[in-house]
Amino acid sequence: MPTREFTREALEEMGIPYRHTAEPGKAAERLHEEQVDTRRWVSVHEIIFRVPEDRKTYSVTYEEGLTEQQDADPWDYESTITAQEMEPYVVPVTKWRAV
Repeated sequence: MPTREFTREALEEMGIPYRHTAEPGKAAERLHEEQVDTRRWVSVHEIIFRVPEDRKTYSVTYEEGLTEQQDADPWDYESTITAQEMEPYVVPVTKWRAV
């Protein structure tokens, strides 16, 4: 599975995880974002985004503190963040309704 290493600064320039940090013209296209886990003091979120420079799609997870007292670093104090390259796929879904 292809991965890519991003620095914290590179992700911030693209507005990942927070849109307000994006530099003009360098913002990543957000394709999907969801909460994937909850721990005692933090919630874990996944963002799937497209990098403007190479148009490839990647996934990263980050953490947010659950209370105003939590000083959680989104990248768990790591200097580089490993992102997984992603691709879309279609899943057929069967749903049921009353007759």
